[in-house]
Amino acid sequence: MALSFSWAALLAAMISLAPLADAQSGKGSPALTYIPGSSVRLYQVNGDCDWVEWDATITNKSPTCKPTASQTVTNADVLGDDVPVAFEHNGELIVTFGDTIGAAGYTAWTSVQNSFGWGAHDPIARSTTMNAADGLLLNFFVNGKHGLEVLPPPEPNGTPVDMGIDNIPHAGVSLNGTIYLGIKTGNVPLGDGNNDQSHDYSLLATFDETTQAFTSGRTISTLPNGHFAGPTFYLAAAGLLGTPPPVSPEPVMLIYGVGAFRASNIYLSIIPSSEFASGVDLSGNAATRYFSGMSNGQPTWSSSESSAVPVVNDLDPANPTVSNVSVFYSQPLGLWLMVYDGGRNAASTEGVYFTYAPQPWGPWNTPQLVFNGCRDKGFGNFIFYYYATAAENNCPSAMPAGVASAPNSAGPAGPTIGVQTVNDPNATRGAVYAPSLVERFTIVSGSTLKLFYMFATWNPYAVVMMESDFNIAYGPVISGVANAASGSPSIAPNTWVAITGASLAPAGDSRTWQGADFVGNQMPAQLDKVSATVNGKSAYVYYISPAQINILTPPDAMSGAVQVVVTNNGAASASFTAQAQALSPSFFVFNGGPYIAATHADGSLLGPASLYPGSTTPAKPGETIVLYANGFGQTSTPVVSGSVVQSGTLATLPVVKIGGATATVQFAGLVSPGEFQFNVVVPGGTPDGDQPVTATYGGLTAQAGTSITIQH
Repeated sequence: MALSFSWAALLAAMISLAPLADAQSGKGSPALTYIPGSSVRLYQVNGDCDWVEWDATITNKSPTCKPTASQTVTNADVLGDDVPVAFEHNGELIVTFGDTIGAAGYTAWTSVQNSFGWGAHDPIARSTTMNAADGLLLNFFVNGKHGLEVLPPPEPNGTPVDMGIDNIPHAGVSLNGTIYLGIKTGNVPLGDGNNDQSHDYSLLATFDETTQAFTSGRTISTLPNGHFAGPTFYLAAAGLLGTPPPVSPEPVMLIYGVGAFRASNIYLSIIPSSEFASGVDLSGNAATRYFSGMSNGQPTWSSSESSAVPVVNDLDPANPTVSNVSVFYSQPLGLWLMVYDGGRNAASTEGVYFTYAPQPWGPWNTPQLVFNGCRDKGFGNFIFYYYATAAENNCPSAMPAGVASAPNSAGPAGPTIGVQTVNDPNATRGAVYAPSLVERFTIVSGSTLKLFYMFATWNPYAVVMMESDFNIAYGPVISGVANAASGSPSIAPNTWVAITGASLAPAGDSRTWQGADFVGNQMPAQLDKVSATVNGKSAYVYYISPAQINILTPPDAMSGAVQVVVTNNGAASASFTAQAQALSPSFFVFNGGPYIAATHADGSLLGPASLYPGSTTPAKPGETIVLYANGFGQTSTPVVSGSVVQSGTLATLPVVKIGGATATVQFAGLVSPGEFQFNVVVPGGTPDGDQPVTATYGGLTAQAGTSITIQH
């Protein structure tokens, strides 16, 4: 038998909602759509010579040098580096770079004579270049014949700040005339190119342009549990985050972050700018607040970093791969723009992603892959491509036509950093990582957005300037349709679905359905003249906002490509082709996951005590618990379209596993519109801690990465 539960309250917690404030008055926020093939390399930023041209003639006696704008070897002994960070300061562009190599030991690539050993330290430069087309002209701060190294003194507690291998400036911001740097440090080199980054932490430092002196300040975040070991800063002006502001006093410093190296999603914290340096308020209490999810269309904040939830997920949220993120606010568009590196679980998805949002906490638009080394002709062109075996040749287009023998390579080889037997220039495939937006170069013209950013290529060990273009469209525009609980692009009948885009509802109109919207015990098919159809049938509208609409799909059978149409204000409409199937099994989750929306048998919320302090408690082995799910298909009692009363059981019980052990399922059926309930007995031998949960039904399995908390 189903246990009683107030479904409406849980639904509000389970379905991700958009913020109330629209990004722009009047015509609303635009949709930004990547123009395929528009991502191009403009030029190489570091070194004296462009490595593509140099490599083409390296076997000749006199390699051809196509000069770079900044001549960084001649002027600062900077032959190569990675991880660029660019930010504005007093009318200048400040740029830092990661682990650097100079002329010493690289006679094959430069005739400059300099015996200085960089030791993987990091330079800092400034620029007054205003247009990307002019070529970024860098003026490095120098120390003698080489660039000034970012070397903060020991921390306030006396701990030296290690700026060796993989310890780098990771963020920068200007605040009240002071340059602040976010330093990622704590890496331990293990030799042969291997590193232990499990002890990484982030440190706040400052830099004085006049004295060229650094200071060391507070620790921002620490692994293994920190989400901001790799931080990114952006200063939000007073009033930009709405009224009332999320913290006071204003302006507000935004800190986006990643945790473990190439194993993180993207998180957000905020702190009043007046408390940014110290990290504490006037009473000495921690002033940072961490984004912990959405509630009734508004962001929630916690003083505990452990309560932080991602604002943007990598392609596989359970196995994320993000290491660097860059963000700024575009006043002309009224949008926050973000690029990051991710998708590393497959060669075809690895690269630079772009997303945007009306508020810094979201909802962030479905990320778009704007640069992939193979798809966008980086490999074999300006990034070295190498494969040792035929099986490793996953980008045949990088090779000359008809060439597929192994081992083989194409593109400019070297220079590379480190021991050349480990990073052999002729046998080390390049990579794409660490994108950094150059805000001042951005062009918004008519219906086109031109974004400019730098990223590193590993081999050659260089940083390049890139351009990617986007169409600007004022809606309504649908950019994505997905299962509201799992994010899966496959939808199903009688399933809660999230539609994302722009101008989907009137500007400033964000709300859920209310009692007055129900007529004759029927769910509303429109809110404020905003409606949706799926495969030509009316859907039921639970939530509307300019950026997102949440609907319950009609119960009618559908499969394959179906049209999802949103109509705004009863007139303007937008359509999207979604993929439908009989089932789209998923668990509802709290605050974006990983914890499943679940209760104890008495209706009290199930989860770690820290999830909703005072409300959530863990489950015990042997206890009967209730899991809430979405998209499990037809039941014994046919669903009446639009009815607020839904019931019926599944034809067979789903296979539910907790901590890898099969659990006893006592009941599985519909209890409210689109809401499935599973009464499950926790296996007796389940150990304490967060345990993964899976549910398989009809040959399909609910999304990975969900869990419940167990405590004896």
